[in-house]
Amino acid sequence: MTHLTLQAVTKQFGAARAVDSVDLTVPDGKLVCFLGPSGCGKTTLLRMIAGLEMPSAGSITFAGNDITRVPANQRDFGMVFQSLALFPHMTVAENIAYPLKLRKTGKTEQTRRVAELLDLIQLPHMAARPVTQLSGGQRQRVAIARAIASSPKLLLLDEPLSALDAKLREAMQVEIRLLQQRLGITTIMVTHDQREAMTMADLIVVMEKGRIAQVGKPLDIYRDPVSEFVADFIGLGNILPVTFDGRGGASLPGGTQITVASPARGLDARGDLRLLIRPEDVHVRTANDAVPQTPRANCLPGTVTFIRDVGASLEATIDCAGFTLTAATTPRETPGLELGMPVMAELPAHACKLIAARTAVH
Repeated sequence: MTHLTLQAVTKQFGAARAVDSVDLTVPDGKLVCFLGPSGCGKTTLLRMIAGLEMPSAGSITFAGNDITRVPANQRDFGMVFQSLALFPHMTVAENIAYPLKLRKTGKTEQTRRVAELLDLIQLPHMAARPVTQLSGGQRQRVAIARAIASSPKLLLLDEPLSALDAKLREAMQVEIRLLQQRLGITTIMVTHDQREAMTMADLIVVMEKGRIAQVGKPLDIYRDPVSEFVADFIGLGNILPVTFDGRGGASLPGGTQITVASPARGLDARGDLRLLIRPEDVHVRTANDAVPQTPRANCLPGTVTFIRDVGASLEATIDCAGFTLTAATTPRETPGLELGMPVMAELPAHACKLIAARTAVH
């Protein structure tokens, strides 16, 4: 049974439409990320699911019941805010116990549940410590423990890691994901960080200007984006204007001809198209490479104009006739790569995806 269903959910703030007729189903026990740039409507959508905002139109159904107008305190959902909103005058244990006290849970059960959660977040030795004396990651864990203390049916996370430094943020991504899988709790998380969504989600909902641009598994969205907006937002990509001849041939800026994968079903081959190829799919060949017996298709001459070397990997910008490409490689794959070096950039046909060009959303 589908856990959460949104039908034509819309939120209007005066003349502005923050969320525009969103339809979505969230399956049981999965972690779903609402992903998109600032102002795309993802937090407003989460707040409507939480009951903190009422939809202007549409309906929200949870476990078969219409909860569109049900107050937030009657929805039995747990929520972690961006600010965490822990009580600074309380200890770790008191913060975790707070929702249990609101429900008038017995003292014995409170003590048992708090101890259980402290073990779960690996902070049993800090039960009596004020939350003001905790590190950022520890406070984050306490906020999650408090949110799940009353065994909510749905956990909502509103950019909970945005205040953490990069290293701690990555560690907490793994911790939250493992915790969610262990508990099997349906979770919706808002983020503007595509790497975070790719790391944590079973399902990503990409939002653009109040609407859903694409829904899918992380790798499906990365490999098969439906539009230029999604391709550009999810990971690095070479996105070039292209003219398709309808038979597998395409013309790049400057007139360069290459072979590409067929357009996705439903894509108008005569429309405004873009070519997408991810940097890791661009093969860089230098003069030191062995010359193949037969000429390779889709090999374009170019010059290296920039190299980003981070040790284990290289990111090279290649100036071709009429356009530039970014290629991701390694020192082992392309030894001796240098600025100004002439190279051949190979674009495998199967990795050249045709997508719809970015269009305005009204």
